[in-house]
Parts: sequence; C-alpha cells; structure tokens
Amino acid sequence: MQHKALVIGLSLALASTMALSAPSAVTVNGKTITAQEQEKIISQIVKNGQKRTPELEMQVRNQLIQKEVLLQEANRKKLANRPEVRDAINNARDSVLINALISDFAKKNPVKDADVKKFYEEQKKAYGDREYKISVITVRTEADAKKVIDDLKDGDKFADVAKKYSIDKSTKDKGGKIDNWTSSANFPQMIGLAIRSLDDGDYTEVPIRANGGFYIIRVDDSRKAQAFPEFNKSKDHYKNMLIQTKVQQNIQELFQKANIKVGK
Repeated sequence: MQHKALVIGLSLALASTMALSAPSAVTVNGKTITAQEQEKIISQIVKNGQKRTPELEMQVRNQLIQKEVLLQEANRKKLANRPEVRDAINNARDSVLINALISDFAKKNPVKDADVKKFYEEQKKAYGDREYKISVITVRTEADAKKVIDDLKDGDKFADVAKKYSIDKSTKDKGGKIDNWTSSANFPQMIGLAIRSLDDGDYTEVPIRANGGFYIIRVDDSRKAQAFPEFNKSKDHYKNMLIQTKVQQNIQELFQKANIKVGK
C-alpha cells in the first residue's frame, strides 16, 4: 500500500509540474497567440505577488483568446476607419508615448537616497513639533462671521454655533470637529498661524479670511507631534514625490523652450 501511495504521489507531483510548464501556442481563426505572449503576462502577474496556478494560466489564455476574437471582429467591421475611433486610437498612442518619455526621464535622472532623506527632513520640519485637535466654523460672509463671534462671546457652545452657521458639510454635523490629530501646516498659512497662537480651548475672536470664506478656529487639544511617519516606512513615498517634482520641472523646461505661437 505504501509503495502504491508513493507512486500516486509522484504521479500527482509530475502532473502538477506539467500543468505549470510553459503555456502552449493557441490559434484563433488562423492567428497565433504565442506561448511567449502568454508567459509574459503570467510572469508579470506572478511578479506582482499572485501565485502561479493552472487556473491562472488558463485565465490568461482565455483572456488573450477573447481579446483576439474581439479585435478580429472589430477589424472585420473596419471600425478603425471611423473618425471617432481613429481619434481615440491616436490619443491613446499619444498617452503611451508621453508616459514612455516621462519614464525614460525618471530612469535617466534617478533620485539619490541622500536627497530623499533631506526632503523628508524638510517635510518633517514643516509639519512642526505639535499636533492639534481642531474645531472649525466656516461661513461665507464677514457679517455671518460676526454673528458667530457674538454668539460665542455670549456663551453659546462652539458645537451648537457650528451646527447653526457652518457651511462645511464635513464638520457641521460634528459641531465643527475635525476628527484626526493634525498639523497646523495642513491649513492655509493664516489659519496655521492662528492655530499655533491659540491655547487649548481658545478660539479665534477675529475671523480668518481664506479660500473665499471666513473661518473661526478653536484648538480643542494639542500634543507633541506623533503622527508624522518614520523615514524607513515612508521613504518610497517621499522618493516618488521627488521624482514627480523632477518630472514636472522637466516638463516646464520643455514648455519654456518650445516655440509657441497663439493665433496667426
């Protein structure tokens, strides 16, 4: 019995190995989908963390078959000759080329680890060494802001005044409260300055004008900064930010060098 079980086990292992071997070529109405085409997609999926299985191989093969069937039908109907389809194809081609250009620039202009560390420290400094729990009342006009201040000075609770006057839908029903601990750097400059000048429990008795509205801010609580991420956990994020900055600078340089004429 043990010998028989061993033979069965070896047979199953061999079958499994064969199932995960290189895919076979497939023809669809005479058009070949090569094993290499299938393997390229499978390898990319596996690289992204998915386990290679016979089901995955079959799924990739079936998707390529379906794609080929649909493309052949679209070509039979000569849909590429339609103006709107031709324009869409050209736009897609342009997007691919632009993305390739950006990728090529980023590859040839790598970001150094020292630059990432420096950028991280700059962002950490800008974040500040304090975090705050904030409540805010947002109104459209200075007259409305005055009503808010008057009500608060008369002893009305900040939460009740926020529910009565605030136009900020995300905080109005919460009595103006912003849920998470936050840095003053996350607000417009004048609001950030006001936050840093307030003691816990105090509010701005002069409304702050920003973003086309008027704001009354209260600091509910404050603490030493804790939420800013550690460098090792956020290195890739800041590296990508630097890469995007370099790319945007390159785009701006190309824009400035271009001979652009508007009109005749």
